Amino acid sequence: MLITREMEYALRILRALYRGEQLSATAIAQREHMSKAVTLKILKRLHAAGLVASRRGSSGGYLLSRPCEKLYLWDVFHSLEDSIFINRCQQPDYQCENRPHGECGLCRELSRIQGVLDGELRKATLSAIFQDIPETD
Repeated sequence: MLITREMEYALRILRALYRGEQLSATAIAQREHMSKAVTLKILKRLHAAGLVASRRGSSGGYLLSRPCEKLYLWDVFHSLEDSIFINRCQQPDYQCENRPHGECGLCRELSRIQGVLDGELRKATLSAIFQDIPETD
């Protein structure tokens, strides 16, 4: 797994929406110091994944689909990334070249690390991560 720039931008957009307010793409981009084009691209993916809702019209904008207390890093990663494996040997049906009839020690250790990572991503709510964000006027 690689935490891509796109994933970082997605988390920053969710952070901008953390307080539950509805914001335009322009306001999100300004708040998070991102270009509007990138913000719109990531918002489209977040919307398709069901993490944000959008409202059209002059009073429209984007808001979270559910509170950050019910959103975990796991949800974000799973919604936006094709896989969250640290190595290909964690993928289903992977056949190790070094041990064609079983897993090697390296695959076994990487699988253990993958389990720890998965557990941490499932524990980390966005509200816990974003809680130190000051209120905006």
